Amino acid sequence: MKINIVKQEGKYMEMEFSGEGHTLLNLLQDSLLEDKNVEMAGYSKPHPLMDRSNLFIRLRRGERHLDTIKKAVANADGKLDEFLADFEKSLAETVS
Repeated sequence: MKINIVKQEGKYMEMEFSGEGHTLLNLLQDSLLEDKNVEMAGYSKPHPLMDRSNLFIRLRRGERHLDTIKKAVANADGKLDEFLADFEKSLAETVS
């Protein structure tokens, strides 16, 4: 994965992710939108054959975009850990 900050002006930031698509960016967008300081978060994949996607974020206050994104990644990681634990528990109950 390669990340490039395309634009950063005040409360708005746009990043380009190479090598990532809907799976990762949808999870990250959902996690960002759970943060009360995030006014807007979204992503786009300009074309299915292009190996890049853009993430857009606007904060309500402050300009610490990267800290907000890191917090969202940690939140998403926690959700995946919870999902894995629930999945393994359900699977064990099904097999038993």
